[in-house]
Amino acid sequence: MQFYLHGKLDPGVVENLKAAGHQVHEPAELAASAPGETGEPEVGEPRELLAAMAARQWMLLTNNRDLVQQACDQRLPGPPIMVLLVGAISPAAQRDAIVRLFERYPRLSPGRLYTITPGRVKVRQLPQPRRSE
Repeated sequence: MQFYLHGKLDPGVVENLKAAGHQVHEPAELAASAPGETGEPEVGEPRELLAAMAARQWMLLTNNRDLVQQACDQRLPGPPIMVLLVGAISPAAQRDAIVRLFERYPRLSPGRLYTITPGRVKVRQLPQPRRSE
């Protein structure tokens, strides 16, 4: 899987994702066009950010609850999998959270939001995006 890292995350998160066999993408990489696109995507707003990730087939890993909340509330089209680190997760706990996630769910399912708190991993279905008119 390919994960786009959003928010302030510990470098150990990257190490643990790579150790689990996943690719990691940083915000600077969104400046590169997705296959078939011309020009640079505008990623200042959540809608554009999520659309840019979806176009590249990148999953979202963030600690920004507002971004995930807005995506769910507004039913924005975006990546098929979102992982949210919440609560008072210290840098060391962020690293451990990634290990716990993949121990519990070796294969993440599309259309799901995985919320990781200090004590557990919760899974819920992502709302279906609204149809464009």
